Amino acid sequence: TDHSSTVSDPDCLGAIYGAEEPMYAGSEWTAVRDQVAREPDDDNDHWVEQTAVLYPAATDARDFFDRSASTWEYCANDSIGVGGGDYLWMLDGVDVGDTMIVQDATQDDANGWACQHALSFVSNLTVEAWACGYSITDEGVQIASAMIENAMGIAQTSGQSGISPGVVRDQKRP
Repeated sequence: TDHSSTVSDPDCLGAIYGAEEPMYAGSEWTAVRDQVAREPDDDNDHWVEQTAVLYPAATDARDFFDRSASTWEYCANDSIGVGGGDYLWMLDGVDVGDTMIVQDATQDDANGWACQHALSFVSNLTVEAWACGYSITDEGVQIASAMIENAMGIAQTSGQSGISPGVVRDQKRP
């Protein structure tokens, strides 16, 4: 997707939305899978998005991680309008670790609706998770960590040292 035209600061697109095509431009990704889980109606109590992206080499995944950390830090402790200004999100500070970036965001005037955004990488794979609800704690980190553990388990089971292109398939680069 591309929500860059509906964000008050397009430089913060990757901090406020997951799986955005402009954020992955130039990253040399080879496959991407994005999945959203939520209640069936429009007024959700829970909303989760998980994204897995494969790259030709581990350095490509690390480069995307590093660029994302810089973007998230640039946007930290700021308010970002989305939906043409219909919604205002307050982005908290960023926790940047060796292999995990975490940032919480709270929607203004939404009775405590908040999200945790987490991004991690291993080998030639990045994973991104959004967990949203009214009492979010560390669910984004839990999801991203589980995705990494799953990918590492698949690689070990197959006897490979890296993550294979067959691990995650949905959209392939043309």
